Amino acid sequence: MEMKVVRLLAIVATLLALPCQAIGEPLRIATILGAPWGFIGSDGQPTGMMYEIGNRIAEVAGLRYTNSLVPYPRTAADIENGIADVTIRFGNDQMTRGAVPVDVIVSMPIILVGPSGKNYSKLSELHGKTVGVVRTSKYVEQFDSDNAIQKYPVNDYVTMAKMLAMRRLDAGIGSSLGLFYGAYMAGVKPEEIGVPLVLGSNDFILFVSKKTAQPETTRALKEAVKKLSASGEIRQIMSKYSKSFSVNLPPR
Repeated sequence: MEMKVVRLLAIVATLLALPCQAIGEPLRIATILGAPWGFIGSDGQPTGMMYEIGNRIAEVAGLRYTNSLVPYPRTAADIENGIADVTIRFGNDQMTRGAVPVDVIVSMPIILVGPSGKNYSKLSELHGKTVGVVRTSKYVEQFDSDNAIQKYPVNDYVTMAKMLAMRRLDAGIGSSLGLFYGAYMAGVKPEEIGVPLVLGSNDFILFVSKKTAQPETTRALKEAVKKLSASGEIRQIMSKYSKSFSVNLPPR
């Protein structure tokens, strides 16, 4: 009898030590819908760089989870409203209001690129011109705050790349990997776009919703990110989505 009680207490102690989502509701991950972050693969199943990274973070943290692909603007809305618990994306004003940053997943160069034959050396050359941006994105301050540049919102980098190739935009802006993978997915050849101008960098951050964040879960997620970064697994996942193309970025 005493042995049964000891075993029961041991089980209870183990459960109490787990993050709350492991014994309750699954962690709800919202992944950006758009290549290379999250998309439906040729096998009809969801895949993508941030989709895979989000899954691995939850797994290493010992959490049950679901992972949904949603449009970029909705990732922020779902986090702010508590419909989702976690997302990986750039920050903006809505994320500041509704989310707690857990850790930086990766920092990426922010580039501006025109169609072939249109190479830019400074932002002022874009004054009065139209630049494609992914809806609600914030990139770098000098671009975001430049009201002399007309920003044209698009849903994703695939759309942006197609519009560049068709010369419907004077330029497009985005993370280097996102923009070039979007071009790859769109079937746009390297010679159809110009030489990129590097504007700076921005961080993909793991955010948790202020409405649902719990200390135990947040600590487990942060520890998982550190383990995956230290082991090189995050970089390994990223490399899967960059080996299909090659681009040499000029110095800033």
